[in-house]
Amino acid sequence: MEKRVRTTPNDPDAEDVGTSRGRVPLLRSKLAPPQAREGIAPRGQLLDRLREGRGRKLTLVCAPAGYGKTTLLAQWGEADRERTPFAWVSADEADSDPVRFWSHLIAALQAMHPRAGATSLEALRAGPAAVEIVVLPLLIEELSDAPPSILVVDDWHRVRSTVCDESMRLLVERAPAGVQIVLSSRSDPNLPVGRWRAHGDLSEVRATDLALSHVDAASLLRSANVDLVPEDVARLTARTEGWAAGLSLASILLQQEQDPHAFVLDFAGDSRHLLEYVSDDVLASVSEEMRWFLLHASVLDEVSGDACDAVLETHGSAAMLAQIERMNLFLVPLDRHGERYRFHQMFSDVLRRELARTSPEALAEIHSRASAWYEAQGETETAVGHAIAGRDLARASDLVTLHQRSLVNDGRLTTLARWLDNLSWPEATAEPQLALVRASLAAQTARPADEIERWLAVAAAGSRPGPLANGIASIESCIALLRCLYLTQGVTQAVAAAERALELEPPGSGWRRQALIGLGQALYLQGIGHEARMPLLEAQRQPHAHDHAPASAAVLAYLALIDLDDGDRASAKRHVGASCELLEAHGLAEAYVATNTHVALAGIHAAGADASSELEELELAVRLSTPARPSHWHAHALLRLASTRRKLGDTDGAREALEAARTDLETLPDPGMLSALAAKVAAELSAPPRHEGFYGEPLSDAELRVLALLAAGRSVSEVARELYLAPTTVKTHRRTIYRKLGVTNRQEAIARATELSLV
Repeated sequence: MEKRVRTTPNDPDAEDVGTSRGRVPLLRSKLAPPQAREGIAPRGQLLDRLREGRGRKLTLVCAPAGYGKTTLLAQWGEADRERTPFAWVSADEADSDPVRFWSHLIAALQAMHPRAGATSLEALRAGPAAVEIVVLPLLIEELSDAPPSILVVDDWHRVRSTVCDESMRLLVERAPAGVQIVLSSRSDPNLPVGRWRAHGDLSEVRATDLALSHVDAASLLRSANVDLVPEDVARLTARTEGWAAGLSLASILLQQEQDPHAFVLDFAGDSRHLLEYVSDDVLASVSEEMRWFLLHASVLDEVSGDACDAVLETHGSAAMLAQIERMNLFLVPLDRHGERYRFHQMFSDVLRRELARTSPEALAEIHSRASAWYEAQGETETAVGHAIAGRDLARASDLVTLHQRSLVNDGRLTTLARWLDNLSWPEATAEPQLALVRASLAAQTARPADEIERWLAVAAAGSRPGPLANGIASIESCIALLRCLYLTQGVTQAVAAAERALELEPPGSGWRRQALIGLGQALYLQGIGHEARMPLLEAQRQPHAHDHAPASAAVLAYLALIDLDDGDRASAKRHVGASCELLEAHGLAEAYVATNTHVALAGIHAAGADASSELEELELAVRLSTPARPSHWHAHALLRLASTRRKLGDTDGAREALEAARTDLETLPDPGMLSALAAKVAAELSAPPRHEGFYGEPLSDAELRVLALLAAGRSVSEVARELYLAPTTVKTHRRTIYRKLGVTNRQEAIARATELSLV
């Protein structure tokens, strides 16, 4: 049978050793609307159409590339910004990571409404699973008192994520009426636009609306110093069908033409024809120096003087960019100061294709230098993208490995998976350091144990002298860490792997703490909690332990579970309380890492005879760990839940939980003490219901709580204080308990309750 595992509540990548907890790096350029091009006449009717969208759930600007969607929205922002605050997000493919997308969107909203993100931004740390159920409700509440404002998400079509689709739907449907949400897209979004249209909740601007009239075209041509007779303007507009990009490109090409009329007669408005003109005519018409600059700078998605000087190893780039802008060579300004630009997408595609054809080695070199430069600027994702695009395997491997921990810590597995998918050529799939990252990601996404072990075998077959980029001592040490933390070979082997990792990771290593946690976990799952306590306590004493909330919360939860097994309820309450505080403070209360904490809380409630609260905590623990199934901790929570349901008389529910746990256990390698726990729960289910007293009369929940405290040696007054009851009520419960159990004093009651498994 296929063995499957999932990460336990203490991931090896859930902390950033030696640094403060990570954040999603914000690219401020994504939050700034592009500048409307000079000379483009304002399109008053379309701006009025956009304004009419206020009060409706969604304003959708939908048209193919080059129809001027972004230009129109930029004009709107410049026209109305003084009276209505605008928030802007330029989406890209990397925003398919829900945590990255919502981090930027919330940051954009904060600029117009400071209360936005007060709690929702921190809640993103729980990962994509928390976006819909935690983050969006918090964000919508934060926006409840926002002033009338406009949120624009440009290029929504680049976001390909069902989580982003669903969370955007929730925002559109539940946002306050004063917040106008605007999406621009090349195609209809995966949202219920048909329903919103039918209910009058949708305002739309389509390609037919955006198509330029011959009057608009004449204005555009005049701004480019192109003088055509009205008949040629009308003919050119018809040839391009009002396509703004086609007319813009034609205006540039016309500046070089001796016979504009002949050009118009010969001109075809499709993109293929335009690209041929750009390739054959535009590049041929500029100086050799400018041609070289255009080709090499096109490798960058965003260009500036500093970036081009550094990456192209030249000087005077700012002046060159200013000259290119004056010549109207497809350069789009991104700020008001003329410092940052991007090339028109079609022009950029032509330039990159030409560079790859004429100088492929230069293309790779520029990508590598760009990766190094952006890394130095702290723009990790851009650095990784350039390293991958340039097939600089060593750099890409080091960057991905180095930043894996912070991505996982911020719930951004989607971005990590995208990087690994892009590193798909044979040399990259055989690279040992990346194989370790792939193994870790496979474990974190509930892939079969055999798949994880296959990647570990790839890593073991490779060679890498010295420590890994993330500071782990060696490939062997990382393999041992992954096996002990993810239990890929079972509990017994996890103990051996943890001990080997401790041998390989020297004192002071940030990863030694993970080995200690892995050892404590494995020993607990072996059923020897008294031995597990020492490595867990040592893990708490490791340097920077207080900085890493997920791992610290997990350690505290383990200690609480061990305390409960030892009958030390007071210590368990202290440990689980500290774990809860950490999880709440870091937005992780609804994350998988909280599973053990809720199991421990259930144990504390059980010790206090509060069966209903015990049930709630275990049901929550099962729900939080379900996305990770099958896993040791999902099975553990299910077995505890089965026992509690039986105690409450829900035999069918108890059997259902037990069978679900058995399904997990059948797929897990060497589940340790969980097999014995499953057998114990099965035996309990075969015994008489534990609510049944001497005369067959069940004890109530309140009586069970009182009985547990009496059995623990509490006096009547102590029981009254702990359960917030009057002493006379406690005495009444005690008499009823004695009667139902057929006893006459406390000692007999304890003995009878023990016999019936009531305490």
